[in-house]
Amino acid sequence: MIPPKTIDVMDRHGGFTALVPTLQYVKKFATNDGKGFIGWERKMVEGTTLWRPGSILKKGTIGELISYDEKSFFQLNDAATMALYRIKGYRYKVAVWFDNLTGERIA
Repeated sequence: MIPPKTIDVMDRHGGFTALVPTLQYVKKFATNDGKGFIGWERKMVEGTTLWRPGSILKKGTIGELISYDEKSFFQLNDAATMALYRIKGYRYKVAVWFDNLTGERIA
C-alpha cells in the first residue's frame, strides 16, 4: 500500500510517534563481505520510537511523506506499512503505520 503524501500525524490519543536517533556501537569491517573486522564504531542510529504529546508541535500537525516500508510490522500485525513523515518546525521524523489489507491507519 502506498501511504498518502500528506497526513495529520496526530493519533486518536492526541499525540504522535517520533523516530528518535540513539547512540549505538556498530561493527566496522574492512571489506563489504563481512570479513576483516576492525572494531566498533559509534553511530547515531534511527530506530527507537517514542510517543510524544501533540502539544510539542508548534507549527502544525500536517506531515509530508519522506519514505515508507511496505513490509514492516506493528505489534502483532506483520502486514503493515510504516511511513515516515517530516513536519515543519520539528527536527525528528514521525512514524505512522497502516494496515496493508484494509488501508486503515493503525497508529
